[in-house]
Amino acid sequence: MRKYPLPKNDRITEASDVAEYCAKMSRELSDMALASKLDFLGYLLVLAQKEAEAQVNILSAQDGVDSGAPETKGAK
Repeated sequence: MRKYPLPKNDRITEASDVAEYCAKMSRELSDMALASKLDFLGYLLVLAQKEAEAQVNILSAQDGVDSGAPETKGAK
């Protein structure tokens, strides 16, 4: 899993955390845009939300494969 240091508080954030945050923020921004009759902007933000959610699913599946697989190095 990729990790990104945050300079302000030395906390390590994983890519799935970032993707989840992007999905939530995109949803909130799309709601605001649509409420203000900024339809195309709202649409683009919904697309961004869907992409972020897809990335969360991909990263979760990769974590399950990476962390759930038994160690096979040297086994025959």
